[in-house]
Amino acid sequence: MPAASPAARSPAFVQTLLLAAVGVTALGQTLVFTLLPSLGRSTGLAEIQVGLIISCSSLAFALASPIWGYLSELYGRRPVLIIGLTGYAVGTVFFAVVFHLGLNGWLTGGALVACLVVARMSQAVIMAATPPAAAAYTADITAPEARTRGMGRIGAANNLGTVLGPGIGGLLAALTLILPLYLVAGVVACMALLIFLLLPPSPYRTQAPDTRVRSVMATGLRAYTDTRFRDLLITGVVLFMSFALVQQTLGFLFQDALHMSPSAAAGALGTAMMAAAVTSLTGQILVVQWLRAPALVLLAMAVPLIGAGALLLWLFDQRLALTGAVMLVGLGIGFGMPAIMALASLRVDSSEQGRVAGLASACPSLGFIIGPLTGTALYSVDHRFPYIMVAVLMVPLAVLVWRLRRRTETAPKTDLSGED
Repeated sequence: MPAASPAARSPAFVQTLLLAAVGVTALGQTLVFTLLPSLGRSTGLAEIQVGLIISCSSLAFALASPIWGYLSELYGRRPVLIIGLTGYAVGTVFFAVVFHLGLNGWLTGGALVACLVVARMSQAVIMAATPPAAAAYTADITAPEARTRGMGRIGAANNLGTVLGPGIGGLLAALTLILPLYLVAGVVACMALLIFLLLPPSPYRTQAPDTRVRSVMATGLRAYTDTRFRDLLITGVVLFMSFALVQQTLGFLFQDALHMSPSAAAGALGTAMMAAAVTSLTGQILVVQWLRAPALVLLAMAVPLIGAGALLLWLFDQRLALTGAVMLVGLGIGFGMPAIMALASLRVDSSEQGRVAGLASACPSLGFIIGPLTGTALYSVDHRFPYIMVAVLMVPLAVLVWRLRRRTETAPKTDLSGED
């Protein structure tokens, strides 16, 4: 592989490349999520079939993420990043081609659903390499006392991609629903090339790798049974399950409650998600980077924000109120995501950063395994039920976060808070 130039070895440049890799991945993810309800309706899919596509791909991502994290410990963060980005670009093209066949009537019914599930799961298995490798690389170059801010920057990059993804998808959806997918595949492919050419190897070094497939998979998946992270895993999964319940039903809500066409709903959903990401990004800059709030404070703020957003979605039908509700939910996720990543990272030393980054990165996907299917199933009964469920989920989650803070009071502060 080509050697990185001296300029590329500066910490600021390295961090910029890592954040850009996270940002373009988030851009592609949110763009797909924005378009899926409209693409599903346009190809004759039911709401629960759209939810099935997301849930199956999320399961694949969740299983692969800690394995890729462990592989980044064995072979280095940089190669795993390149694999993840390249696989995402190729997988997005595959996914777009299948939808193109469906829009033209060449692939319909159960065959279309099956092909979409296979395409999205194949993509998810490979793209799962990017987030844990980027987070582990960030942990490698970040001191423990700055870990919350370092993971906050990862969250901010994710939100920036989330800002751009729905906006681009919503604008281009007015012309064609497929074009944005090809566009994001090109952007991610360019990012993979930049990482290949410019990113130096991580400073973390490991022993000779164990190349046995069974051993690699078992070691990676063992992170799910590690009792050190059980409370954080449950918290992260519930947070992102709630977000999935909102995100995967909102496109249908715009069509049904506001009487929009699929293309118009995609544009409206894109605008709402973009506004939510801007709010989240602003909150992260102010609260995480400038005020340097500890990770546990961020979690304590995330729960009521998501609950308030769910209550607004339950009570109102106006577009402005719906957008405001999504902004509150987005702000809550924006606080919760870096908090979970920082707290998990601080519980292990450098030899386990890849695996724990994989586990933390899997939280969104674990939430999206249950969230879309549950949300779309509830929505098909009554369009208010998904948001009632989110509001109810915030009650036990608030208790869990309170217990996590109580645990911190009896532990060394640097172990859990991310601050000196």
